[in-house]
Amino acid sequence: MASFASFHLSKPLVSALKSLGYVTPSPVQSRVIPKALSGASLVCQSETGSGKTHAYLIPILERIDVNLPRLQAIVLCPSRELARQVYDFAFAFTRYLPRLKVRLLTSEVEKSQNVEGLSQAPHLIVATPGRAKDVLLAEDRPLELHGVRTLVLDEADMLVELGYFEDIDALYATLPESVQTMVFSATLNQGLKQHLERYVDSRFLYEGEDFKTASTVAHHFLDVKHVGKQEALLRFLKARSPYLALVFSSKKEDVARTYSFLKENGVDAVHFSGNLDTRERRKAIRMIKSNRFPVVCCSDLLARGIDIEDVSDVISLDLPSDLSYYYHRAGRAGRFGKTGDSWVFYNADETSRAKSLLSQGTPFDHYALKGSELVMVASSPLNKTRPDFKPKISEEEARDISIAKARTKTDQVKPGYKAKRKKAVEKVKGKYRRKAIKEKIRAQRDKDYAAKAKKKK
Repeated sequence: MASFASFHLSKPLVSALKSLGYVTPSPVQSRVIPKALSGASLVCQSETGSGKTHAYLIPILERIDVNLPRLQAIVLCPSRELARQVYDFAFAFTRYLPRLKVRLLTSEVEKSQNVEGLSQAPHLIVATPGRAKDVLLAEDRPLELHGVRTLVLDEADMLVELGYFEDIDALYATLPESVQTMVFSATLNQGLKQHLERYVDSRFLYEGEDFKTASTVAHHFLDVKHVGKQEALLRFLKARSPYLALVFSSKKEDVARTYSFLKENGVDAVHFSGNLDTRERRKAIRMIKSNRFPVVCCSDLLARGIDIEDVSDVISLDLPSDLSYYYHRAGRAGRFGKTGDSWVFYNADETSRAKSLLSQGTPFDHYALKGSELVMVASSPLNKTRPDFKPKISEEEARDISIAKARTKTDQVKPGYKAKRKKAVEKVKGKYRRKAIKEKIRAQRDKDYAAKAKKKK
């Protein structure tokens, strides 16, 4: 089995990795690290939880020359929380590589605080695109960028969705032409590929495994008709007793509403969404990672990149407008080989969206709530093809209905005119229903006569 030492990394870095508990590289790390060490630009697509962060951090740290007091690498992340997480991963190495300097630039603090101390250039900056542009491209530029050797775009599909590429373009234009650009993303659609053409020539593309979330995640639909989402969630949590459940809602208001409902019913829960200010979000992340709360009510802000250990269950109280986000949600469970479950709650009004997800090929099984019990069911509304209850009518019948409507039409609105029109139309439809029944009876009679005649022969 391969080890990080097999990549011919420096002894201090191998020792630091071992001390931090990293001994065996994941499949994506085994494929990406050798190419990244060569200085080549690349695009890496791999499922959530596969170890993408260290796939780029390790080559960056190996290639940084700590003897040169200048900025050498920039990592751009789409959210403050993800940037903080990547920074924490990188900063952990400074304990074993004491001359390494790492800085975080995000809106967690005022811009002036970001600028403080930059007179001593860090070797690596982790930042959100907006704050990186504000600080690094300011008129009184605090840092020289000519020494930047590596630029990383993490969760690139989310960077596109959030409209960050204008800021990224401005920053990229100031970097050396020879800069190594590494792009990491859980999904790689055509729109993203077009954005990336100016940065990477796609000489190296690692597609990852052939599934949208880790194979250790099981997917389930839960029919909550006649119950209501919040009451169903309460029953589910009591029946399931998850170790750590992330409860996703698409709207921030629904996140807050679910959180309040659970708290009122005695459930220990944490609230995390874009409605929280910076201080509240940092506090929520600390509470989530403390493992003291079994339930987290969250928006899709928590679906991307944030490393939360030991998530046993992911619950989607609704489906996101972009169904690809479902896989980001589900990917919070089953990370690094652990098992997990993803549950989609749906009712009669949401069967079409649920069927759209089912049609994408991910295998789901089906459950229902029977009182306070969670029961697997063999038959589900999602597996049934809805019959066409609207009978097709002939041209002759359609013509007669139009005539009936025309005869009941009046220039003045009189009491009961709608009822008269409806009665006239129903009379026509009744006539054709009786005609169809007679034809059916006649056809069956002819069939019976034919069968009897065949027997006599």
